[in-house]
Amino acid sequence: MDLLYYENFKSCSYFVPTYKRQGTYFKINLNGLNVEANFESINNGVVKIIRMGNNFKKSYWLHIYTVYRYFKDKGEHIKRIVLETSNGSYEINVSDILLREKWIKKELNKLKSTKKVHGPHCKFCKIKNQCHLQFLREGDYSVVPNLSKPMIEDLKNMNLEPLTVIKTNQIEKLDKRFKKPLYNLKSLIENQVYVINKNSLPQDYIVFDVETYLNKDFLFGFLENETYVPFFLGKNEYKNAEKMVDFLYEKDKVLLHYDKNDLTALKKLSSKYPMLRDKLNKISSKTCDLYEIIRKNYSLPVVSYSLKDISKYFGFAWKTELNGFAVIPEYKSYLNGNKNALKNIFKYNEDDCRATKLVLESLKTI
Repeated sequence: MDLLYYENFKSCSYFVPTYKRQGTYFKINLNGLNVEANFESINNGVVKIIRMGNNFKKSYWLHIYTVYRYFKDKGEHIKRIVLETSNGSYEINVSDILLREKWIKKELNKLKSTKKVHGPHCKFCKIKNQCHLQFLREGDYSVVPNLSKPMIEDLKNMNLEPLTVIKTNQIEKLDKRFKKPLYNLKSLIENQVYVINKNSLPQDYIVFDVETYLNKDFLFGFLENETYVPFFLGKNEYKNAEKMVDFLYEKDKVLLHYDKNDLTALKKLSSKYPMLRDKLNKISSKTCDLYEIIRKNYSLPVVSYSLKDISKYFGFAWKTELNGFAVIPEYKSYLNGNKNALKNIFKYNEDDCRATKLVLESLKTI
């Protein structure tokens, strides 16, 4: 149980994080609970912890206490713990920790009794797919994309059971709002892709994907055919943004992306640099959101319509365990001097581009 993901474990003790954050990890048993945590460094009895939140959260005390206990059990004396967040640094004395020890132990005990449940925490869990399929086998249809609990209740009020509707081929007879969610269920049950609506897919295109740190879009990656072309805006932003815009303007191809955030990043550049606006407006007018195409027109045997889940279904192998959230601590690590962290982000960005292309080309074969 990695305490850096405490809020997720609080929701479900079965949570398995997809990404290990930077730092030195250790394991320790606290009151019968096996937990994991990390620290950044120790120097002359001062232990440094880094958390990615903007402010000091109450739950951070569990992380602080675990680090304190780790060194105490090793017989190493510590003077204090310094916890850094995005907005500040906090010095914690041992007396501050002991003052909260009773509450901390009580909170840790609560983690022993949580049940397996699905929710927002599943997005970053390694065992999400197998858990959701288990829920589905047990009759919990709310894990099916777009098949909401109110919709399930509406079906029940019509004396209709979702599986029965599928097995008796009644989907097309129901109101159109049920169509896509029930095909999503059918796709999962039968492990088959269904085309809900016929549509045209782009033929000549460039894939692009954007990485963001806080409010800064620092990496724009592009894939033309099999060539990956990144533009890093972390340094010399305007100069590199201008190069990127000229590159895209000269290509004059459809820009393929996955969800609206990438297009939003281009529009933000247009607002920031008026001298690039005309070219960016033309570039932005020829874009294609693959997520929207899939959401409206395809049902796939996946428990979420994230790029990772869909591309894995089509056979894409990711080279890193990063995700959109994990880019934040990785980029902060780069800002603190870790050049390998930036290399990892570049690999992840390239993976995003190649995964998007694989999904599109796979859909063309259906």
